[in-house]
Amino acid sequence: MVEKSDPASTTDAKDSSAEVTSPTEFALIWLTGALAGTALPLTWTDSEQLTIGRDAECAIHLANTDVSRRHATLRRSSSEPGFLIADLASRNGTRVNGRLLHSARLRENDVVRLGGCVFVVSDALGSFSEVAPGLYGSASLKRALAPLQSVAKSDLPIVLEGETGTGKELVARAIHTLSGRPGKLVAINCAALPQGLAEAELFGYRRGAFTGAERASPGFFRAAEGGTLLLDEASDLPLVLQAKLLRALEQKAVQPLGEALPVPVDVRIVVAGQSSLFEAVKRQQFRADLLARLNGITLQLPPLRERRPDILLLFSHFLRELRPGGMPRLEPEFVERLVLYDWPFNVREVLQLARRLAVVQGAESVLRAQHLPREMSLDAESNSPNPVEPEAPSPVAIDLASLLAALRTTGGNVTRAAAQLGVTRQRAYRLLEEQSVDLATLSGPRRSKR
Repeated sequence: MVEKSDPASTTDAKDSSAEVTSPTEFALIWLTGALAGTALPLTWTDSEQLTIGRDAECAIHLANTDVSRRHATLRRSSSEPGFLIADLASRNGTRVNGRLLHSARLRENDVVRLGGCVFVVSDALGSFSEVAPGLYGSASLKRALAPLQSVAKSDLPIVLEGETGTGKELVARAIHTLSGRPGKLVAINCAALPQGLAEAELFGYRRGAFTGAERASPGFFRAAEGGTLLLDEASDLPLVLQAKLLRALEQKAVQPLGEALPVPVDVRIVVAGQSSLFEAVKRQQFRADLLARLNGITLQLPPLRERRPDILLLFSHFLRELRPGGMPRLEPEFVERLVLYDWPFNVREVLQLARRLAVVQGAESVLRAQHLPREMSLDAESNSPNPVEPEAPSPVAIDLASLLAALRTTGGNVTRAAAQLGVTRQRAYRLLEEQSVDLATLSGPRRSKR
């Protein structure tokens, strides 16, 4: 059972809230308390090990009352990816991706909970901010959108690929804003175009061009003159219409239905889709020559499950806008479940949850795990949304001197000493037996019974 955190005492703000400028391999991103979103860099010493806990002597000092004085150790290895976390027989345990574990190897995007402190592992530092007009995220989203600044002002076609809700239309709007083009952004869902009228909707028509054409229409291309045209789910266009689209792009002109001559257009094209256009070409659902014309640059928008540091911050951003009365406090288990959920509908689903909680729990001063939908429940003893297997027994060799030094610092506690050294308790006991070491001499004087 996790004890309550002191909400006013999360960590040493002087040490952690400063902007980090030095390079580092990994950081722990705070997800709880007043420092949520702050990066806690892991600066490794020569010993390749860091101790984390409430004790002021720990390399990573957490001031929460539900964190043990020496809660866990972090150890890196040059031969394996990530780093090892090992619990030091802490009072409230160490949880990795929702599971209570003695030790585990941590990698990018893993979620760690020590008492009431929740972190996510990141290999890049950077604050949560507006990375492009209308788009909010941290380091991973910035990396995905890094080419935007250099290509936005060109006329290069752009392909956006990403799952539903990852913000493809928002990225298209950001591209249009950064481009400085004077025309409008016109967004079309190609999957929703009526099959018999798709050509007319795209390229326009004159009055009387077909039954029902009671007045002329410029079509989407000419509506976007001087601006940007977003073709969402372009692979759903019929192949015959794809050929006409290719011709329009190559000639920079459209042929409205019923008109004798083509009409010149100046339009920047952005194509968006949930699946790869290259795969659509393989399935013969998309013309290879059209893809060659459209594929100026392709941007992959990462799903939220691959950028867990952003989940809580996006949720908090939306909730603040929806609850003008103030932001409620979020209990640690609420945060843990929030960031471990897979979010199949991505940012759109986060916004919907924020709307729901703003209405249903609008009067709550604290949001708790029971306020979350059933699908976000987390069984800590079963497979979590991002399971981590317990770390296998370490092959690290230890000598007697190192073990004795660790035993002296732990008052003769073999379990904690072994965890500090990154070896199993059985291996430590075996070494002590081989060297005929008496543990009683390392435990310090015992109090006499009265």
